[in-house]
Amino acid sequence: MDNETKGNAPVSEFTPKVIKAHCPDCGGMRNAYVRGEHVAEGSDDDGVTSWSDTGRILECCGCSRIFFRRDFWFSEWDTEGKHPVTGELRTERGVETTYWPAPATRKPPKWVGNIEEADRNLGKLLSEMYTALNNDLRVLAAIGARTVFDRSSELLGVDPGLQFGQKLKELLNQRKVSKDEYDTLGVLVDAGSAAAHRGWRPKPEELSTMMDVVETFLHRSFIVGDGIKKLKAAIPPRH
Repeated sequence: MDNETKGNAPVSEFTPKVIKAHCPDCGGMRNAYVRGEHVAEGSDDDGVTSWSDTGRILECCGCSRIFFRRDFWFSEWDTEGKHPVTGELRTERGVETTYWPAPATRKPPKWVGNIEEADRNLGKLLSEMYTALNNDLRVLAAIGARTVFDRSSELLGVDPGLQFGQKLKELLNQRKVSKDEYDTLGVLVDAGSAAAHRGWRPKPEELSTMMDVVETFLHRSFIVGDGIKKLKAAIPPRH
């Protein structure tokens, strides 16, 4: 037989290879079809060290998302160790794997789509902020968080020509933020300014806190308030 069989279903010679890979949409390791593959390899003149560079175009078997995976192996990165069960000596290949798009470290909340529909500019800023975050571009993500606040304050009626500190005071004076949120947003703005002007690169946990502040502010300002108005309109009046 020219074709392999799996159970009762014939498997064509053109059936794509399936490997485990990190889907950027599903999250986590998933089965993925290999839709394209290229391998480059070589070694030094005396053959002591060698390397291979493998690029694959993949399609998630679950959601059909197309993404790219690169596996770079270098012989000097190999390590020796014992099998945890058999105790046999084995070689662990030193492979560095990267993906594009990079695996998301933080997915945007579902309600972000509502903001994108309401204001295209703020939607683009949010998209760029999350892209920077998920590609470990921490300085850009921190600056993006401050810029998201800047655009949000303008949508809330604050003069865009004011300094950041003045914008915060205006939001407080208009009772659009509480005193606690005023203080929290002040830290966010200071962190963004430090990234923009002093080269500060936040740690992952610090950046995560910044994202918490941004998302909480956006959700309360543009989602909860609008949702409460709709809920109030839907409640039947007293008789």
